[in-house]
Amino acid sequence: MTGKEVLSLLGALLILLLVLAGCYLFTRWAGTGLAGRDFGPVGRRRQIKVLERLTVGKDQSLLVIELAGRYFLLGCSPSGISLLCELTEEEGALWAAPPAGEGGERMPPDFREMLRKLREKK
Repeated sequence: MTGKEVLSLLGALLILLLVLAGCYLFTRWAGTGLAGRDFGPVGRRRQIKVLERLTVGKDQSLLVIELAGRYFLLGCSPSGISLLCELTEEEGALWAAPPAGEGGERMPPDFREMLRKLREKK
């Protein structure tokens, strides 16, 4: 290899490194700049809230969501999302405003206890 070919190769490597560094910096900037933004209409609040998520297996989870004042228990897996049941207003309120525990701090509802109650209903 001649000196001209080596310089050409080094120049190409330098350009490649600059492009990769630029991509990295752009994704870092875009990720922090867009985090938490709502792309819906201005002044509109979200209608769907995920109140809790429990992972039950690889790529499988249970979700408690609030949608327009109603509460749902959803199952999520790679094959899709399934509605498991609609929670009563009292059950949903446990996630929206959990009862105070000892010392006045808020305690999240016991997910296993809620599942046990749902099984007893059937």
